[in-house]
Amino acid sequence: RGWTKKKGGGHGKFTWGRPGDETFMTEPELSRYDPNYDSLDDEDESNVIFDVLEYHQQMARKAGISLDGFQGGGHLFGAPPAPPQAAAAQRSVPLADSLPAKIPLKDFKAKCMELVDEFLTSEDTEELKDDLTAMHSPMLHYEFVRRAITLAMERSARERELVSELLSKLYGARVLSSEQCGKGFERLFEVVEDLQLDIPAAKRYISQFLARAVADEILPPSFLSDPLIERLGGEVIDHAKVLLSIKHGLVRLDNVWGTTSAASVDDLKQEIKMLLQEFINSSDIDEACECIKRLGVPHFHHEIIKRAVVLSLDFSEREQAMMSSLLAELGKREIISDKQVEIGFRRLYAALQDLELDVPGASKILEVFINQAAKDNCLPAQTVEAIKKRYLNGAKSAPTTN
Repeated sequence: RGWTKKKGGGHGKFTWGRPGDETFMTEPELSRYDPNYDSLDDEDESNVIFDVLEYHQQMARKAGISLDGFQGGGHLFGAPPAPPQAAAAQRSVPLADSLPAKIPLKDFKAKCMELVDEFLTSEDTEELKDDLTAMHSPMLHYEFVRRAITLAMERSARERELVSELLSKLYGARVLSSEQCGKGFERLFEVVEDLQLDIPAAKRYISQFLARAVADEILPPSFLSDPLIERLGGEVIDHAKVLLSIKHGLVRLDNVWGTTSAASVDDLKQEIKMLLQEFINSSDIDEACECIKRLGVPHFHHEIIKRAVVLSLDFSEREQAMMSSLLAELGKREIISDKQVEIGFRRLYAALQDLELDVPGASKILEVFINQAAKDNCLPAQTVEAIKKRYLNGAKSAPTTN
């Protein structure tokens, strides 16, 4: 058998072809991912960088990793700006707000009512902040906002001012987020008609709280122009816009609840202190009672109880007896209510540890005052026992300053 001869020769197995074929040979096209690949040889150089990125993205997808949003990942020079609508939809929410609550909603609501009620008595923002944080349920903080405002609407202008200041301080301390505050107002919008049955001025109050929240930068002004919020809030939103648009509106909103700002409260405390000192100097119980009545602040009479006892810590027994007689006379003339007397003594016992630091033996003097108040029918005996039981068994202390 012989070899079959190919026509023209060459191109057989294991041959290089015919002489001269090498001049017409072309190099095989290299893959762009081949280490020997040179982008300069590519006719289309404009997409080289992005093709490499696509390759890395493909590899990342195979590994189950997302490069979206990383600088030099999904976009070489960072992510492109999102459209306004998308930016609004993707508004960042604090991580804590998305964490599951540690206690049931029902229990959280009840605790919020208790915390706010205690705060309006003690005015201790730090204690409330600690207690609210200790519940570890930031995703339910909108309910705290709703409950605080609802409870304040049932009280006087001073309590409404206290809650406005409280929301601002909690937001500044990053306990409350803007999102949770906004959600709290949304819940109020949903129940405003029911609230009006018990609080006829509910819409006006909520609009004042809302305008104050915007003025205090808790909520952005854009909150009031959100179509959904406008539709949900209706008249409340319209009134809030009016309050913010009037001349010097932001300044006026500091006194949206009247002359109950921190400065005026400090002035009132100073006036009470001077009035009590004047009584010790003059011993004129009728004049003291008349001056207290003229103050016209029955919701703040608990400060008189507290200040009277605190001042007495540095007085003689005779002067302490005079002060106790004044408190008895104020109760007898119904100038100070039993509730205000109770609040005053609760504040004193809550601050007892600090009082002891300033005046050793303060607890004994305080016990004399509260027992005498019970004898003078200013406080029921069971209330006295309840106060002692609560605050003398490891209760928290509150600062006595201010």
